[in-house]
Amino acid sequence: MVIGSLLIAVAVNGFLRPHEFLSGGMAGTSLIVYYHWSGIPFGVLYFLLNIPVFILGFFVVGRKFILFSLWAVLIHSAMFSFVVPDILIPDKLLSALVAGIISGAGVAVILRTNGTCSGTEIISIIINKFYSINLSTTNLVMNAVLMGISCFILPIENVLYSFVFIIMNAQVMNSVFKGLAKRKAVMIISHDWKTILDKLTREKRIGVTLLSAKGGYSGVEEPILYSIVRSHHVSVVRAVTMKTDPAAFVIVMETTDIINDTVGNQPPWKKHLYQERRRTPRN
Repeated sequence: MVIGSLLIAVAVNGFLRPHEFLSGGMAGTSLIVYYHWSGIPFGVLYFLLNIPVFILGFFVVGRKFILFSLWAVLIHSAMFSFVVPDILIPDKLLSALVAGIISGAGVAVILRTNGTCSGTEIISIIINKFYSINLSTTNLVMNAVLMGISCFILPIENVLYSFVFIIMNAQVMNSVFKGLAKRKAVMIISHDWKTILDKLTREKRIGVTLLSAKGGYSGVEEPILYSIVRSHHVSVVRAVTMKTDPAAFVIVMETTDIINDTVGNQPPWKKHLYQERRRTPRN
């Protein structure tokens, strides 16, 4: 959480503020206010603007998540106040791109924990809860609205560079967010499936499910071994399989969302949402 907040503070204070660019969400809203009324420290202003959204999230998302998020915003506000690197890159486009990479990585790191970093992420999570819309898509739409409003306040050149930052931030956030919990689906077809099953489950402690299957040509009924593993475990599964049966048929597939308390790739806040949904009585 601290690392993520540090990255975002470096992106905003080191690359955006020197050129009077905007960030996305509450940080962007805070920057608009700060550029015109700089009497309030930027970190304090950011914290104050987040309070109404946190009140909404407390009732919709859940108490535990909001408490973690509140702690994250306090850290975030402190970073905005104290981490002010002296980085001035004359090239505005390069500043926007680098800021988007750094900030996107920071947001993804925070979202993989039990919290978030601003009110817009809470709004994105609420929308994701009810409509399963990607976080990056919701953020992009809300930030586009913010950019549209800022066209009447800031120079159009700064707005366009800010939009470049937001697009880069969204792409990096989505990539890092998924990459931090990457899972692969592996299917194994082998006549020596019992030996492979035993080695994977007993020696390597990898969970395996047996799927009933029948060969379309041979008519032989043999189970298919199916497992969801982390990316770095794929080589282990492949090595065990090939060593046991060089003629085995191994399929490795990409996965998106895997919902499970033990092997799922959902972040903690999303697990809490599913738990809350199961506890909610239906009429």
